[in-house]
Amino acid sequence: MLRNIDPELLEAIAASPYSKIKYEYLLQNDPTKIRAEELRLSLNEEPLIIPEQLLVENRLIPSSQSEEKIRLRIYKPKAKQDLPILLYFHGGAFIYGTPEQYDFILFRLALEVGMLIVSVDYRLAPEHPFPAAIEDGYDTLLWLYQNAGKLDGNQNMIIIGGSSSGATIAASITHLARDKKNAIIQHQYLLYPPMSDTLKSPSMDSLAKAPMQTKIAAAWMWKHYLRNTRLPLPKYAVPLGETNFHHLPDATIIVCEFDPLKDEGKLYTKKLRFAGVCVKLLEIEGAVHAFDFFPCELSETFYAKQIELFKKIINQKK
Repeated sequence: MLRNIDPELLEAIAASPYSKIKYEYLLQNDPTKIRAEELRLSLNEEPLIIPEQLLVENRLIPSSQSEEKIRLRIYKPKAKQDLPILLYFHGGAFIYGTPEQYDFILFRLALEVGMLIVSVDYRLAPEHPFPAAIEDGYDTLLWLYQNAGKLDGNQNMIIIGGSSSGATIAASITHLARDKKNAIIQHQYLLYPPMSDTLKSPSMDSLAKAPMQTKIAAAWMWKHYLRNTRLPLPKYAVPLGETNFHHLPDATIIVCEFDPLKDEGKLYTKKLRFAGVCVKLLEIEGAVHAFDFFPCELSETFYAKQIELFKKIINQKK
């Protein structure tokens, strides 16, 4: 089955220095070391040049739950007002990753779609397990809803999104925001999201040893994230553990053909649709988890598709 993975993508993965990091081993034995390993590699990379038409700034905002402030990385096309907003959460198994790792994507998205992007540097497990990331994300949503105009953004056009574990966080915050009723989210954009800690889907077994995401890594990711929780799991901890899928915003959910997480995304789609939520589901053929981080034609084609998707989402809400 794995022979059908896009060959150019596999070559790009093999050529990446990040493929030398022993993610699965470190998740089990020393999860925080992954951050140090990724930082070491990033220091060898040529820094990205910020496009002239784009303003990029880091901003600290208050946390309602921690003495630490929440760092936001904000991307804004210059000389634009009333911009649609993407509130974004980076991936990294709830344990590693930074907003800066997504600069190469978000620089382009901000300019080519024409939107304000706010990426959250949320607290990470295992030092800060659930609900720390949700708290940081919800605090950011409220801050953004109240301060959108000062950033030249439109509070009535907030899209929440993320990739991998960032998409999980985005989905959980969407449920929380619906229940709290303090801020309105117009759309949720979920890219190859982990949606269940049970790991019992057919794809989780058939693709258990897929490149970029394995069943063992998924098990340890959830173990670190849910470290202090008890059964039954608290609300907002696991998206497929929720019982109420009604009155949630429209969604775009993207899964990958060779990602063990794909059936979780499809089941989440079914639950949303059964509750009357409009969902667009895309499955990227030939792709593995996090494929869009690797330079190849498949990634560029998908990037162009994302531009189209975001423009359609925004135009439908006008």
